[in-house]
Amino acid sequence: MRLGRLGHSEAALASAPQLGTHRFAAMPPPPALDRASVPFQPRLFDNDTLPDCTAAALANAALAVSALNGFETALDDAAVPSFYAACIGMPGATATQLAVTQGAIALDVLARQLTDGFDVGQAAPLSGLYGVLALAPSALATALAHLGPGYWGVTLTARDMDNAESAAPWDDDGSTDPGPAAGGHMLMAWDYAGLAETDTLRLATWGRFKSATWRWVRRRLDEAYGLVWRQLSTVSGTDLGVDVARLEAELRA
Repeated sequence: MRLGRLGHSEAALASAPQLGTHRFAAMPPPPALDRASVPFQPRLFDNDTLPDCTAAALANAALAVSALNGFETALDDAAVPSFYAACIGMPGATATQLAVTQGAIALDVLARQLTDGFDVGQAAPLSGLYGVLALAPSALATALAHLGPGYWGVTLTARDMDNAESAAPWDDDGSTDPGPAAGGHMLMAWDYAGLAETDTLRLATWGRFKSATWRWVRRRLDEAYGLVWRQLSTVSGTDLGVDVARLEAELRA
């Protein structure tokens, strides 16, 4: 399995639109969020061989929002590595060339899909509004409940990589050494069983769901974003508790 999330700039993160100031952020999260009945299954998008997790997580988020709104978005698997290549300044690169690259910065990927679009093989490219989320579990849970999937960046450790394909959840109570950092990874957050430290949530990565505890998230999460995909939604975004006009203005700035 490959990673591919490069470290973010704290200054860039601070200057990006902050979703914590929007109306939805003042709402309490539901005690649990179960989306097992939603017909969404994560896809791999070559993240087993390419460091394109930033693009793969974004593609899965688009598919997940579509499923939440009751329809299916046709998305060509080959479009995701192609989008990743454009994000790192290598449009048209082959898989062999992309395999030796190091990954991308999440904010750069979000900015590119906003300004140039994410061509997934449809008549028009996708373009979603986005903003930074606070890393507190309650804020993250509220965003999942109101905005849909989360676009989250974590730093995985050697122990996490060893347990990546295990049925057991990723967990870390802080009592043992999880090993050295393995690198940054972008994944999609989907739903959660509860809000306690040892309750689990489901993360979409490497073409499947992987569960993790909230205390693991608290120790691994570096950045988190909410997305408003108006092309893929039955609502404008304002209905979700987001001041869309203000968010658009902040992104233009």
